[in-house]
Amino acid sequence: MLALLAPLALGACTSSEVPELDYSIEQPWPSGPELPPVGSGRIIITNSMDDTLSLLDLDTMLSPDWGELARIPVGLNPVELEGPHHSAISPRGDYYYVGLSYFVPGAGSGPHGAHGTGTADGYCLKLDAKTHRLVGSVRVDRNPGDLIISADGRTLFQTHFDMVKITEVAKRGGPESEMDARMAIIDADTLTRKAMVPVCPAPHAVRLSPDGTRAYVACISDEVAVVRLDTEGYPVTRIKMPNPGTALAPRHEPYALTLSPTDGALWVSSLESRTLHYLDPETLTVVPERSIYDLGGSPMFGVVSADGRTLYMPYQRIDAVAVIDTATSARKGDIHLSSEGCINVHQVELTPDGKHALAVCEGDQQGPGTLHVLDLEEGTVVKTVRVGIFPDSVAILRGTP
Repeated sequence: MLALLAPLALGACTSSEVPELDYSIEQPWPSGPELPPVGSGRIIITNSMDDTLSLLDLDTMLSPDWGELARIPVGLNPVELEGPHHSAISPRGDYYYVGLSYFVPGAGSGPHGAHGTGTADGYCLKLDAKTHRLVGSVRVDRNPGDLIISADGRTLFQTHFDMVKITEVAKRGGPESEMDARMAIIDADTLTRKAMVPVCPAPHAVRLSPDGTRAYVACISDEVAVVRLDTEGYPVTRIKMPNPGTALAPRHEPYALTLSPTDGALWVSSLESRTLHYLDPETLTVVPERSIYDLGGSPMFGVVSADGRTLYMPYQRIDAVAVIDTATSARKGDIHLSSEGCINVHQVELTPDGKHALAVCEGDQQGPGTLHVLDLEEGTVVKTVRVGIFPDSVAILRGTP
């Protein structure tokens, strides 16, 4: 029998016809569920430890059975955790953008896991707001941090929280100037990189001045970098925090920024010192008398009311939202979240009517995180929803795409 099969086997091996290999996949992700129209808004949450987005309907937020409309996959590789980190929403409501950080494999402890220790280049993804399908992507540097979009929807700004670069330069005895990571300036329509601007060591949060001429960037080196967007070459000025440390040994660790929509005042959230520094936009100096030193935990990503009068600042350890008078820096009260299941509050966003706030909490980074709806007049939590693993941003898509 073997003798009879041998010629057949030999014939198969010596055939000159080589089969054509097709690696393309028309639909790399399964089709998502049909969703109702966006209406007045859709809440989008990035879940960085399970590569998903949680979608919730803003119109039905106060209904008894309110919860996730869907939890959809996001990324470029279905078999690898890519760490979606922060999103930016087009003001036109047609697209939104998500950063891929690739920090998940080394996840550790701390306020943001092992964020900043990824060794692969990151991406900025563009998704259709109606179908949530990937439209395009652009490769950026390692460890993407924050991601925002300009008021006209034409330009994206993406930082890179590259802690690896700081370690690499330090190991070879290089100067701190070589530790600077870059901020990507990206055309939102074409997803082409317009510029890669060196700003500072491990830049994370980025916010634009109300007139769009400046980008403020929080730097782990106890600085805020100010990038002039209206000047050729994008010159950078770096403002030191009081009694600063270095990139290797920071005393403050600026991480998040909150900007007033009325006067452009900037609040700098530092993880290590747990200080909320006030930066005057006219003088570009830190004003100690306006800063807040006794929050009780690390301040994170806050929001200022549309009239510029009230700052809502989430802070960790206690897991609460401080309500602060922006004119005097006086603390008017706190909205506590821990009793409602919040662990490690990360960001607060206001609803369009300004009556409620959305607080996203990271959780223990192993199980589901949570989204909490706050009644700002009553100072209470009125809704709690479990979302994906390690949620780290909440945004609102406005209008019908």
